[in-house]
Amino acid sequence: MSEEEALLERLKTTKSRVIYVLENYPEARNDDRYLWLIYVRIFCPEFSKYIKYIPYNILKRAPSFETLRRCRQKIQEQGMYLPTDPKVLAKRRRLEKAYRRVIHEL
Repeated sequence: MSEEEALLERLKTTKSRVIYVLENYPEARNDDRYLWLIYVRIFCPEFSKYIKYIPYNILKRAPSFETLRRCRQKIQEQGMYLPTDPKVLAKRRRLEKAYRRVIHEL
């Protein structure tokens, strides 16, 4: 069993894997993109063969996943470009209602 396979076997949960990255790659504590990059390189072998060729200094210039998600959310809140999958649309609407209830109660 290779070292990578042993690590995959030993660390089963996302939390334990993130802890491993944070312990062993201190820069990942400061930058979520770097955390993501290292996580994928180590724990997602099906992607790592592709992602290992993207230098971090190039990747860090890309917008973050969260920035794009929030932008998509704002656009869809205006009723534009809604999800094409009815299940996704229904789930997001349920979550939106739940969040609004919680915020209203505060």
